[in-house]
Amino acid sequence: SNQISKLAYECRETIMPQSNDIVNLWTFFDEWTRCASTGYQKDSVYRFAKFDSCGPQYQDLRIAISAKLMKDENEARDAISKTYYKKNLGSDPNNSPTAGAIWELKEKPGWDTE
Repeated sequence: SNQISKLAYECRETIMPQSNDIVNLWTFFDEWTRCASTGYQKDSVYRFAKFDSCGPQYQDLRIAISAKLMKDENEARDAISKTYYKKNLGSDPNNSPTAGAIWELKEKPGWDTE
C-alpha cells in the first residue's frame, strides 16, 4: 500500500507535472460527459431544437490534457484560461448559457438583504 502510494506520487510528478490546482482534468471530463449525456441533449433539443455537438467541451478536454502535461505552470494556466469552460461557463453566473434564455440574471441575488 505504501509502495503504491509512492509510485502514484512519482507518476503524478513525472507524467502529470501540473497539480489539480492548476489543471483539474476532472472538471473538463465532467463537462464533456455532462454535455454528451441524454438529459443534457434532451434539454438542448427542447431549448434550441437541435442536439449539441459538444465540440467545445471535447476541445477543452484536449486542451486540459495538453496543459496538464506542460512543464511550465504559467503556460498551463494560460492554456486553461482560453478554454470554452473558463470563458463561457465556470462558476460565474454571468457566463451561464441559460441566463437570458431561460432566466433573467439578477443584479443583486435575492439572499442579499440589507
